[in-house]
Amino acid sequence: MLSCLLVLELLLAAAPAQPAREPFHWDVPGLVSTVEVPDRMNVGGIPVRIQVYTSREKLERLLQYFATAFDEAGFYIQRHQPRLAAEPHLTALDTRTFTSYTVILTPEPGGLTTVVLGQARLGEAQPAPAPSSLPVYAGAMNVLFADLEGARTLTYRAPAKEAEVAAWYRERLTRAGFKEESPLLFRRKEQELRLSLSQQGGWVETVLFLKTAGEFPPLEPESETR
Repeated sequence: MLSCLLVLELLLAAAPAQPAREPFHWDVPGLVSTVEVPDRMNVGGIPVRIQVYTSREKLERLLQYFATAFDEAGFYIQRHQPRLAAEPHLTALDTRTFTSYTVILTPEPGGLTTVVLGQARLGEAQPAPAPSSLPVYAGAMNVLFADLEGARTLTYRAPAKEAEVAAWYRERLTRAGFKEESPLLFRRKEQELRLSLSQQGGWVETVLFLKTAGEFPPLEPESETR
């Protein structure tokens, strides 16, 4: 799931324009398996599709393959690409349909490689949906809400310590009727909320992943829980 969120961040780095109409089909050399991913996603108001594969090809071979494929398709590839992820990645823009494509490659045990390929239809962007009642820590920046067909995600960075953010969520979610079944995994009836935190200097990278049935319960105002 985190790999998918990462590819979304990279996809949204391109500038929006006109609607995309081209199909989303790419051959993957050395294909071993395909992971099912929801076909309909909305991230920050932009329609997004993701495909995840496992390949027996080496990472370097796959990176060159997609660079060549994007180039032969006539896509624009920025010469010096921003390094937005630790994993090798490549983003290209189809200037005819204004669709961005990003591939992220992760080496796996046994010589396999995970290939996460994303497509963002930038020209079909709509006003970003509100993050419902998902709780956001004070001072959050780069807030991104995604609707992933039966699941919702919320990602952002906050100026705090990891332990502070974890304690803040524990208090608020417990008061809303959630039970912490394992560290940072909360459940309330058929709703499951998983929290992922990563300290980056003075900031905490935060990811909430909510599998939901029904509406998320309203949480108490921040002033009552801090």
